[in-house]
Amino acid sequence: MSGAVYPLQNNQMLAVDPADSVWLSASAGTGKTQVLSARVLRLLLDPAVRPEQILCLTFTKAGAAEMAVRVNEVLANWVRMPAEELARDLLAIGASADPATIARARSLFASVLDCPGGGLRIDTIHAFAQWLLAAFPNEAGLMPGTRPMEDRDRDLLAAQVLADLVEDWDERDPAAMSALEELSVRLGPAEA
Repeated sequence: MSGAVYPLQNNQMLAVDPADSVWLSASAGTGKTQVLSARVLRLLLDPAVRPEQILCLTFTKAGAAEMAVRVNEVLANWVRMPAEELARDLLAIGASADPATIARARSLFASVLDCPGGGLRIDTIHAFAQWLLAAFPNEAGLMPGTRPMEDRDRDLLAAQVLADLVEDWDERDPAAMSALEELSVRLGPAEA
């Protein structure tokens, strides 16, 4: 069932407690996304935490997307879920099931949607770093408007540099010709 909250096991329950800092490392399919999603839900249930204060970083786009979907589905379900079922979900992630927490859980979906940008900030490390550089180019020593180079642009630039080197190098220099041939082989025939 999508959007379901499953009871956490053993160390998973310890890892979702937002009072502690944790490092989560486990093999694929062991429940990392479930634990991280539950941790985000626990953070959101804290009245002192606003959704826009939360930043979730993962290594992959797929991981970020999966986590965003899981959290949003749970929050959407909590809005109309019967109180007894909602209490079970809250207890399953180690949260309190008192009336105030249940009321807060029901309001979280709207709070998240009202965040700047329309939701929680769940990104890859790479995407966050790009956003940070774009937001603070001067501090990073970049010209405002600088953007990351796309793969195709990088390949075209490498081919242009290679062409410029061919024009400038003396064919009688065996070391230069050897380096040029090695670079040409690494770029491949389509790029050179």
